[in-house]
Amino acid sequence: MAYFFGNSVPLELAYEFYNACNGRHSRFVVEQSTEWYRDWRESRYKRHMYEFYSMIFKKVLYINGSLWNQHEPVLPEVTGMEFGIDHTTHPLMIRRKLEAIKDFEV
Repeated sequence: MAYFFGNSVPLELAYEFYNACNGRHSRFVVEQSTEWYRDWRESRYKRHMYEFYSMIFKKVLYINGSLWNQHEPVLPEVTGMEFGIDHTTHPLMIRRKLEAIKDFEV
């Protein structure tokens, strides 16, 4: 969920995608996701709450409270890792799941 939050994916779409990829077997995904999003959004002073891969900066960044740098890279920087759907073990399955929820209204 940190990936979704850090990349500004709306909460409803984030847990819809998570559930679709998990075969809808996550009983508490809505409640837990809502709690994480709220904590990350409302925390002002906390640093390094979680790490996520930023699609904009193409780096692993920290989720920081609102009074801290929001683009703080996690160091040492990871090198040689490839990201994206095509670099997973199930790219076709992920694409099918995305297609299934692409018309989801937020």
